[in-house]
Amino acid sequence: MSALTEYYGAEIQDVQVEIQLTLIQGTGGQTVTMFVFNQKILAQTFTRKGTQAANKPVPLSLSDVTLDYTPILLQRGRGGPTIGDPYSLIRGFYPGYTFSDATVYNSSGLTKVQSIGSISTSPAGDLIEVATTYNIIVSAPIGFMTGTEN
Repeated sequence: MSALTEYYGAEIQDVQVEIQLTLIQGTGGQTVTMFVFNQKILAQTFTRKGTQAANKPVPLSLSDVTLDYTPILLQRGRGGPTIGDPYSLIRGFYPGYTFSDATVYNSSGLTKVQSIGSISTSPAGDLIEVATTYNIIVSAPIGFMTGTEN
């Protein structure tokens, strides 16, 4: 490619955070509840624009692009109040139970995968103009909690 222009941008993404809670009653029964939270992040994007010969393949390498994200806020549901740690919040809902682990939510530990968000081309004589935007797809692994009735 020639006449290359590169720049970073950002987009806000909503990441669904799910925590499965299993409560074991003293009678031997159990209840399973799924809690869903919404993590907002500011995800980086990278756009590369340039021209190239029309008879050459479009280069799509991600090898020299490293994108990351910044956590913004975590909410109960979508649009609910902001919370700091969903695990602590859930433990507070069930004071009559003992939880075996002291897991704390890590908003910086989400799973991310780089991808190509869009490619556009337009003819320009014997050249083509190519614009490729790279972004990341972010997700949260399902969290698990177990509480035993006191």
